[in-house]
Amino acid sequence: MGSGGENRADSARAFDLIIFDLDETLVDFEPARRLEYLANLTGLPSERIHARIWGSDFEPAAEQGAYATGDAYLAEFNARLGLQLTREQWIAARGAAMRVRPKVLELVAELKPHFELALLTNNGALLRESLPVLVPEVCALIDWRLHASCDFGARKPDPAVFTRLVGRYGVAPARALFIDDNADFIAGARRAGLVTLQFDTLEGVRARLQALGCLTTRA
Repeated sequence: MGSGGENRADSARAFDLIIFDLDETLVDFEPARRLEYLANLTGLPSERIHARIWGSDFEPAAEQGAYATGDAYLAEFNARLGLQLTREQWIAARGAAMRVRPKVLELVAELKPHFELALLTNNGALLRESLPVLVPEVCALIDWRLHASCDFGARKPDPAVFTRLVGRYGVAPARALFIDDNADFIAGARRAGLVTLQFDTLEGVRARLQALGCLTTRA
């Protein structure tokens, strides 16, 4: 753990682990941009792409670990669309829909010296393997504790995904804080015994982190 000279003593840390969601928490994510990119790249109608991938059983299964590696995920992705996209093309399509939120990352950087941080996103193996390319800033801040739901055989809001994540780090659920924009996912984490904070506005999140003793009040 890091050290710091703020009014809050690290010896009385509020939490042993703070877990962040990815999409619509640390980054802006617009799925329509990904569909548009893929349609332009492949010539397939965006409706067909959506129906065969995100509107089908494929993505939920991948998020629960059905395809253990990025290569296995991509092979099934291509088979369902009759394509031969490369890993680089898939990453480029995902990246077209993502923009990091610099101010939120500044907040994460304030927490970093005092808390263990982790990431939990509902995604398959290829997204998790691609994070160093897609969001290197996030990877650096979170020290490579980068998890997709596929790592745990369950997806948010299933309480099992949260229980298994904190168990991997030997942290009691009540000593973990989970931050996500999705109310259903927040409810699932709460059922697992975690403390939760729903992301709405940056100012609101900062105020609640201060109330929880995670940040000092700015003068």
